[in-house]
Amino acid sequence: MSPTELALAALWRRLLGVPRIAPGDDFFALGGDSFRATRLAAQVERTFGVEAGATLAFDRPVLRGQAAWIEARTAAPADMDRPAAATAPAGVPLTTQQIEFLDWMAATTPPRDPGAICTAIRIREPFDPEVLRRALDALTDRHAPLRTVPTRDADGRLTVATADRLPADLAVVDAPGATAEERELAAVEAARAERGRVGDLVRDPLVRALVIRLAADDAVLVLSVHHFVFDGWSLGVLLRELGLLYSAFRTGAGSPLRPLPLDHDGYCAWTAERWRRNRPFWTAELAGAPRALEPFPGRRRTDRFSRRRHPFTVDAALADRLRLRARALGGTGFMAAAACWIGVLADWSGRTDLVLMSPVPGRTAAEHDALIGCLVQSLLLRVDVSGEPGFAEVLKRFRTTALAAADHQFHAYHETARQVPHPARIHYEAWGTGPFLPGLRSEPFPLPREQETLDWPTPGGEDDLSTPELIVEEQPDGSLAAAVVYNHHAFDPQTAARLADAFLARVEAAATAQE
Repeated sequence: MSPTELALAALWRRLLGVPRIAPGDDFFALGGDSFRATRLAAQVERTFGVEAGATLAFDRPVLRGQAAWIEARTAAPADMDRPAAATAPAGVPLTTQQIEFLDWMAATTPPRDPGAICTAIRIREPFDPEVLRRALDALTDRHAPLRTVPTRDADGRLTVATADRLPADLAVVDAPGATAEERELAAVEAARAERGRVGDLVRDPLVRALVIRLAADDAVLVLSVHHFVFDGWSLGVLLRELGLLYSAFRTGAGSPLRPLPLDHDGYCAWTAERWRRNRPFWTAELAGAPRALEPFPGRRRTDRFSRRRHPFTVDAALADRLRLRARALGGTGFMAAAACWIGVLADWSGRTDLVLMSPVPGRTAAEHDALIGCLVQSLLLRVDVSGEPGFAEVLKRFRTTALAAADHQFHAYHETARQVPHPARIHYEAWGTGPFLPGLRSEPFPLPREQETLDWPTPGGEDDLSTPELIVEEQPDGSLAAAVVYNHHAFDPQTAARLADAFLARVEAAATAQE
């Protein structure tokens, strides 16, 4: 391979987690997706000194073609704008999602709360809660967001500070029951109750751990971290570091973790600078965009909001056919699902100017991978579906929008959200394996997903104009676990079921069409 191909192959290996790369390998066939394509573009810019976007991987998925494109534009490798060089702004640095959360929480009386991200893990070996406590304390010392101290001022407004130390809350209980089956059921109920606790950002601990002991070598660990300081990607970081710290501490060793190459303050400063750079893109992209998808048949007037779920499944065979169709059209599974959902929304509402909100991890550089925080970036993806386009054309249009947004993903969402306060929503996850603690005999402890019971007023008593959201999660067997999530004050369950059926029909048609 040429020097450029060798350097590019090293980037692929780190991004895709594969041991060997050949010049003829395809980025997406090896597990690439739009998220990794964005990260690849950022690392190509840093390594080779050429400006690249996520379209690099989509337009040239083969390594040999990417290397040739880079060589045609490369004068000499450059050190591109490293995040570690950023300096933190004054005060407690916050991400754009945290600023948006503060506004969202303060918009109603009583204040709303986004709650916690929670996971449960089964540990099948002797487990020492005091060693866990030490490991959790080391994590909160390492990651400043976990030491956030929210308070309310005299006017009731939320303010935040960072404590020097803020221990996690740890509770240990023994599962009651005379038999293993009884203790198992008790553990499920205790874990379910912990996950369903209604949080309060000001009063409650940010980090909670509940150890439910079933036997001397059998326990369930339930971990909860408030969403204001934590996102889905952070869960993987927390579990990895927690497992390493626990394994080291129980043998008497010190922390095995290296210093963070970039801290949370530096990340916030770096992204805030990009808000300024990317503001013109978002201003142009959302100019004249509809503030809500209306009219939307089946939506009742209401000034209350409470989520309900209508779950359904796309079986593995159909999901595989959809992914293959998407790849043939130069897209991903996420883009295919979004194209199908866009078709449903357009048919349902009769509108052709649609804005979807979809989150991305907000981690484009290797320095970001070790951070814990609420770094998620919410992208407002505007799609024109005029002219009655078919699936292939909708996917093409959405791909163009999604890749441009990903290239400008670091933006002030707390500003753009005011331009489109009621977007349609799609959330697509492809996390792979379930949660576990490295170094311990551990596995996911699945809990049945229950309907949410939180019920909030709308800001200012205005009508809720939200649209049912589509959530899609890739499963290890290749199927898609999906749900239509809706405000039950505004929509009947039958409406959610009809939307789910319409989405399944779109998926079936897209997976079998030959256009």
